Amino acid sequence: MPAPRWFFRFVYDRESVAWQRRRDEPEQQEQVDRMVAEFAGVVTTPGPVADLGCGPGAHTTALARRGYDVVGVDGSPRMVEVARARAGRAGVDVRFEVGDVGTRLRFADGSLGGVLAIHVLQHLPDPAAFVAEIRRCLRPGGHLLITAPARADLSFRALRWYWRLRAMGYHLVPGLVRFYDTDSLPRLIEGQGLTVVECAGGAGRVSVLARA
Repeated sequence: MPAPRWFFRFVYDRESVAWQRRRDEPEQQEQVDRMVAEFAGVVTTPGPVADLGCGPGAHTTALARRGYDVVGVDGSPRMVEVARARAGRAGVDVRFEVGDVGTRLRFADGSLGGVLAIHVLQHLPDPAAFVAEIRRCLRPGGHLLITAPARADLSFRALRWYWRLRAMGYHLVPGLVRFYDTDSLPRLIEGQGLTVVECAGGAGRVSVLARA
C-alpha cells in the first residue's frame, strides 16, 4: 500500500529550504548540469518540455537558461515557491505550477517535446499510470529522462534521508519509498509503450532515457 499523497506534500513542504540549499552544493550543481546536458542532447529547443516533480526548480531553471519553454510541476506549494524564487534570481522566465503528477497531467496529447522526472516516481501510488501519462503527452520522437532511487550503494548521501524517513514512518506510513534497478525501471518504461534508449545505474540512482 503506498503512502498517502498528503504525507509527501507535508514532508516536502517542510524540507523545501533544505532542498534548496542542497541543490546549491557544488556536487549537486554538477549533477544537475550533467542531467540537463544529457536531456539537451536529445530534445531540441524550445521544446516545450515539462519538469515533473520539479522540487526546488534547479533542473527547470537550468533548462530555461538553455532556451527551453519549460514548466515545472510539483505537489508541494512551498517547493514551488522556492523554485519560483530560484528562477527569479536567475533572471529566467519559467512557469511553475502546484499539481499532483500522480493524476492525469494537464498537458494535451502529443504536446511535449520532452519530460524530465527526477526522483519522483518512487513516491507515486501507480508508477505505470504516471509513465503512461507521460507517453500520452509526448509527441512522436519526444524523450523522457527519468531517475529513481536504487537500493544499491546505501552509503550514498543522497539516499540517507530516504532511509531516515522510512525508519521513522515505516509502521505508520507503509510504501514510503519504492526502489528500482537497471532491470525493473526499463521494464516499467517499456511496458507503457516507450523505447528505452539508455539505462544507467550507480551513485544511488538508476536513470533511463526513453523515446516515444
